[in-house]
Amino acid sequence: MKSKAAKTRCEACGGDVVKTHRVEGEGEDEEYIPIARCLNCGNEYDQYTQEYYEYFSDEFMHDRENTLFKLGLKGELKGVEYEIIGRIRYQDEEEYEIETWDEWLAISSDGVYHWFVEEEGVIYSYEEYIPESIDLETGSAYIEFEGKRISREDKGFVARIVYAEGELSWKPEIGEPVQQYEFKKDGYHFAIEQYSDEVSITRGERIPHRDIIEAFRASDYLEVYESTMQKRKRFRAKSAVYLTGLILSVLYIFWALFSGSAVRDIRKNKLVVAENELRTEEGRAFLSQVLYGPVELDRGNSLYEIRVAVDERVQNFHLEWQSYRVMLIKEERLTGVLAGKVVPSVKLKNVLDEIDALENPLESFVFSGDFWDEQGYDSDGYWHESDTDGEKDFVLDDAGRYFVYLELFSQKPRFVDSVDVAIVKNVKSYRYFVIAIVLLVFLYAINRSKSKTYNELPFDMAAY
Repeated sequence: MKSKAAKTRCEACGGDVVKTHRVEGEGEDEEYIPIARCLNCGNEYDQYTQEYYEYFSDEFMHDRENTLFKLGLKGELKGVEYEIIGRIRYQDEEEYEIETWDEWLAISSDGVYHWFVEEEGVIYSYEEYIPESIDLETGSAYIEFEGKRISREDKGFVARIVYAEGELSWKPEIGEPVQQYEFKKDGYHFAIEQYSDEVSITRGERIPHRDIIEAFRASDYLEVYESTMQKRKRFRAKSAVYLTGLILSVLYIFWALFSGSAVRDIRKNKLVVAENELRTEEGRAFLSQVLYGPVELDRGNSLYEIRVAVDERVQNFHLEWQSYRVMLIKEERLTGVLAGKVVPSVKLKNVLDEIDALENPLESFVFSGDFWDEQGYDSDGYWHESDTDGEKDFVLDDAGRYFVYLELFSQKPRFVDSVDVAIVKNVKSYRYFVIAIVLLVFLYAINRSKSKTYNELPFDMAAY
């Protein structure tokens, strides 16, 4: 037997039927439900009607040839000879998308029926099973199977027949509903199929594709199967290499984050050049200027890190902003410009005020940013955000003695000591490793996926 061709006429009035959809829900919950609708009488047929599966039957068979089995195949599996004599294709009634599976009926050499199920690239082998006890009417929420309660909601679903061919033990109808329960017990897969007038119970287990191919299609697919598995193995090995690199990169980053040691006594010598000096050029703001040091930076051509942060132990930072600029100035450059020692003077103040206009840059390194603290209300309610620290790596070309110049513009008057400055030496950079991690994650994901899905066979085969 074979299934009938797709219907195009309305079951009720004989009018033309078109495939369309209806919309259910609103906003993010909006769903498009496929239906068949009569253009004449307006009757709608969705996945809960038998007619729906007749109207859509061609679509449920778009991948009809995507299968390892076919009618008439003969082979020997685990010492038993089988012949494939029939096929039924099902669709889950609750699924709007096409999500089908095939059940192939085989008969053994001693006349016993056997089922091979293909579902999402996995093959199961089922045989009839007589349970010690079963009660399908135990309660509304569950059934009882050999002393075990099986949830109707979690393990039960309605399957619809969408195609049938060959010799079967009964005559199925397209769209016929079948109440099914699938569950595992004692290491086996169990399937209960409840039709209108009978119940079928089978017990099975997953069978590797190799066993089925060797039993039924060795001459057709065994060589291609071996090639597929070898390449999956290579992809798996590559993914292991990338995963190892990923782990090592992450470990390096953790190590780098805690590497380095602070340069001592940066703030020991402090020269306050200006403190909360009112500036109105671009609105009301307060300027502070501080010169720390000099300090000895003894590693030339080496990576350092400079850190700045608000010290709220000195002064609270709330609903305001403050801009900062940190400069590293070599001692002899500054003394050269000043033509003498670095002491509080009008000349020093003028040099620092005009530092950006100097013909030859005074600074060896500059780092700037903003501290801020804000709050407000939006559609989600109250929010509060702040950013009160910053850091940046830099390479110091020449070792030597350096001043640290801190320039602050603030919305409100603030203590100079409320901003902490630190320099860390012997820093290990991890920035490039972040890029490496992104690349390694991508390569790992690609190869891991291919190790499970790469396939040269003309049918689906999931990872085993």
